Amino acid sequence: MNLKLLFLAGTQLVLALLLAILVTFLSYRILRAFMVKKYNITEDNFAFALLCSSILFSVGYIISGTLQPAINVVRILSKEITKNSDLFFESIKYISLFVLLGFFVSFVVIMLGMYLFTLLTKNIDEFKEIGKDNKAVGLLVGVIIIVIALFVKDSTVLLLEAFIPYPKLYIP
Repeated sequence: MNLKLLFLAGTQLVLALLLAILVTFLSYRILRAFMVKKYNITEDNFAFALLCSSILFSVGYIISGTLQPAINVVRILSKEITKNSDLFFESIKYISLFVLLGFFVSFVVIMLGMYLFTLLTKNIDEFKEIGKDNKAVGLLVGVIIIVIALFVKDSTVLLLEAFIPYPKLYIP
């Protein structure tokens, strides 16, 4: 049995599960805290549920790209660090950096995209309409958020890969 591979697989599984739960929970809480008070949204507002679903999916989709760079870091570190406790703590440091940056970038990009879209549509206030449970507006804004996430995921992953401590190559 390859213990390093088992460690990497276990780390990836635990990381993915914890990341999914944490990101989904935090995204929903932040969005709900902002929107519910400002636009007087009730529990049965379907347009808001569409918007939340789109944002949660988009943030999750973007952050799911952070798993591979995080695992690459663990693999590189496992070749350089022999003590498992040191490897664990060093891995946690990089994984935390990737998760925080990924979450921040994804949330900022999605909010910026929504803001820019609302600037382009001057004849309608999308968030007021979502507050009134306008399902068509909720669906439209939700799809726009998903499209933004599809476009920015690769750029976000590339940004995070800049933080990977690749070994220096010796070129004579």
